[in-house]
This record gives sequence, C-alpha cells and structure tokens, in this order.
Amino acid sequence: MFKRVIAVLAILTVWTAPAFAKRVALVIGNGAYEHTVALPNPANDAQTMATKLRSLGFEVVAGQDQTYNDMRRSVLDFAKKAYGAEIALLFYAGHGMQVAGQNLLVPIDAKIEDETSLDFETISVDFILRQMSKDVKVQMVFLDACRDNPLARTLARRMGPSRSGSLGAGLAEIKPQETGGEGSVIAFATSPGDVALDGTGDNSPFTTALIRHIDTPNVSIQTVMTRVTGDVYDQTEKRQRPWVNASLIGEVFLNKQAQPAGPQVASLGNTATSTAPAQAPAASAAVSAATKSTIDWEREKLIWETAKSSDTVADYEAYLEAYPNGTFANFARNAVKRLSGGSQVASVDPSVAAGAAAPGLPDPQKAVPGTPETEAALGWNRTKRREVQTRLNLSGQSVGRPDGAFGPKTRSGVTAWQMANGITPTGYFTAAQFALLTTQTQVQYTAYMAELSRKQQAAAASRSATRSSSNRATNTQRKSGGGGVNPAGAAFIGGVVGGIIGGAIGR
Repeated sequence: MFKRVIAVLAILTVWTAPAFAKRVALVIGNGAYEHTVALPNPANDAQTMATKLRSLGFEVVAGQDQTYNDMRRSVLDFAKKAYGAEIALLFYAGHGMQVAGQNLLVPIDAKIEDETSLDFETISVDFILRQMSKDVKVQMVFLDACRDNPLARTLARRMGPSRSGSLGAGLAEIKPQETGGEGSVIAFATSPGDVALDGTGDNSPFTTALIRHIDTPNVSIQTVMTRVTGDVYDQTEKRQRPWVNASLIGEVFLNKQAQPAGPQVASLGNTATSTAPAQAPAASAAVSAATKSTIDWEREKLIWETAKSSDTVADYEAYLEAYPNGTFANFARNAVKRLSGGSQVASVDPSVAAGAAAPGLPDPQKAVPGTPETEAALGWNRTKRREVQTRLNLSGQSVGRPDGAFGPKTRSGVTAWQMANGITPTGYFTAAQFALLTTQTQVQYTAYMAELSRKQQAAAASRSATRSSSNRATNTQRKSGGGGVNPAGAAFIGGVVGGIIGGAIGR
C-alpha cells in the first residue's frame, strides 16, 4: 500500500496545477437591450470569458444582460471580493459611450433620454476602477464596448449643438492611475474614439482573440495583448486595431507553469522499491509524446500557412523539403506545378478522400470534439467563413448561400458532416476537422472557384458590351442632328439589351 501511495505522490508532484494568488474578476456582457439595438455577441463573450478566467484561478463575479440595479449589485459584490487581491480584472462587452471624456457602460434597461439619465442609468468605468484600486497589486481592464451606439446619437440630438460636442464616438482613453501596486493593463477592443465590430460569429473579434491567447502558458500579459492586437487587425481586414495601455513594473503571467520536476520525482521514487518510480516516468513520457505530436502538427501548419500566404515556388518547395509526406504535400505540389506553368494535378490518396486522417494529421475521429473555443482559435474572418460554407455545400451538406454568417443552418450542416464522418457531432470545428473537410472537397472547390471566376469574367464582358452599345447609340443620335432615338431613349434600350444578355448568361 505504501508503495502505491509513493507512486501516486510522484505523479501528483509532476501534474498538480500551481496554486494561484488571490484573483478576482468582474465579467459582464450586455446585449439584450430594451430601448436600443440589441447586440448578438456580448452574452456569449461574457460566458466564454468567465469560463476561461475561472480556469486561470479567478473568482468570477459574472452577469449577462444586466439592468442598472443588477450591474450595481455586481460591482458591489466584486468590490468586496477584490479587496487585497493580487489581480483584479474587469471585462465588459456591450454598449458603451463617452461624455466629456468619461466612459460609461450601458445597462440593458437604459433609455438615456437626456443628460440627467447619465447619472441614473449608466455605470461609470471610473467608478469601477476605484473599486479595483483598494490594496490590489495589478488591475486589468478589457472593454469590448466600442460598438456603434444609437443611444449616443439620441442623446446628442437632445443635448443640442452647443453641448453635444462633449459626446464622443467609441470610448475615451483611460490613463493608468498610480495606486501603489504593480501597475495596470487597460485594453479597448479598438482605438479610443473609434467604433469596434460586433463580429459575425458567436464572439466578437476582440473577445475571440483574447480568449485564444489569454491562457497561453508562460507568456506575459504584455505579449498576450500584442498577439490579440495582431489577430484582430488581421481578422477584421485592418478595419479594427485594439488599443492597449500598460504600466506594469514587470512581467505579469496569468498562466505561469513550472516545468515537470524530474529530480523531485526521482527522490520520491527512491523511497519505494524499484517498480514504483517507473510509473511516473512512464506517465511523463506518454504526455511528452502527446505534447510533441501537437507541437509538430502546429509547426507544420505554421510552415504551410506561411507558404500559402507567400504563394511562391520557393516557399512551397521549402515546405515539401521539410514535410515530403506532410498533410498538405499534395496541395504544395499542385501549387508548384501551377506556378511553374504545369497542368498536372497531384492525385489525392483514396483513403484520405474517404475520410481517413492524412499522414501527420491527428485522426479527427479521435481528436477532442469541436467547441466554440477550438473554432475561435482558427481565427476565421468573413471571407474564410464563406469558404467553409462553400465546402460544406460541396460535401453534400446544404447550408444555403455562403454569406460568412454561421447561423443555425450552418451549424446544422457542420453537425451533419461530423456525423457522416464518424466525428463527435458538436456543430463546431477543430483544426483537424477542417483540414479533413478541406481535403475531401479540394477537387470540387477548385472547380467551383474556376467556374465562379469564369462567370464573373463573362458578366464583366457583358457589362462592357452594354456600355459600348449604349455609347454607339448616343453617338448615332448626335450625328443625325436630333432625329431618331434621343440619348435617354438610347440609354434605356441599352439597359434592356444588357438585361437580356445578363439573363441569358445567368449572371
């Protein structure tokens, strides 16, 4: 019995999660507004963020779709818990506004009919910040509240031109205050004064990126926010750039993890017989192998994405040199032939086309089931989402016209595709599952894109021919000295002709 206890202690020495200092978070997502436009994502944003923060050791005070009274109670609860915390964190998603440089968070029951309403229907960010400064070492603020707010426009009309100048777009810059602790991090979904995007998925672009990176092991919050900024900038096609103001006296880690301690395990094992210590290294070796497999896959995927982004023969050949039998090897060879002027297309392994995992790719049937988090980690923008919907249609799952919005029909299509391939049906993708879908539909997708390009070119030629016909009719009218069809009539006839041609080619 003693030997078994020692073996268990040895394993726990390696895998017990590090103890967290006191961490408290206030997480609120308001979307179901009663007197202005509703927002689809904030409640999801708050729920996902609360789950993520709890996994990082935070005691979370969370609320979704809160009224003014609800928010005041949540702030009070948070203030009591945050006193003396190592880290106090605020995350808010929903409508916000700035008046005279003051940032205000908007409860779902706010009407804001005039300036008086501001004091009695909104919650000041400064008010919450004061609750985070009481013997707290590090304050963190994440505001995904820069969306377009119709209530602000209504207030501007009521204030009149003389005072409405104090009402700004988006949120105002917040400068860190000296609180005697170790500093603060303040992050907006977009630059001060700008308006952020709500997004088309289950979470906003800012929250999606934050969830993806905030728990990265052994990475400082400063580096996390640099990665978040890059992801949002790329995902929104350079329309939104998060703003971060950090005044920390050192690096702050939300997921600091110690490396497995080999010598400690060995010393524990030495107190038992020779059979006991062998169990801990075996478990460590199994996990190390799994970790190495994941790292290898991520490295291959990164190299492939780099080659695909540059779209040059040299980079595709570099990928093939590193992974001659890799997951994307056939695609890389096709790309090399395309760029080199060749026409031969590499054949696809029948076992892959039938749904088996490609070489080097984790078997999707045995992988972790898809979740909102695994799909968000893929970082798809609207263009990529349209591609996903197109591939689902090509695989036989009808999800409607590809529009980049993943609604119930798309989720149903994902679920049906997963069931057809023996994958746990969740309605959400993982990287491995999307790689399988890509492999299965690559031939059809290539043909689809070629046909789409042909139709676009034909439509452009038709429009050009219509314009030429209209111009010739106008010139004839001018030369005839006013007889026959006048210019307006010629344009009308040209439009009719163009419509007939367009209908004939089915543009």
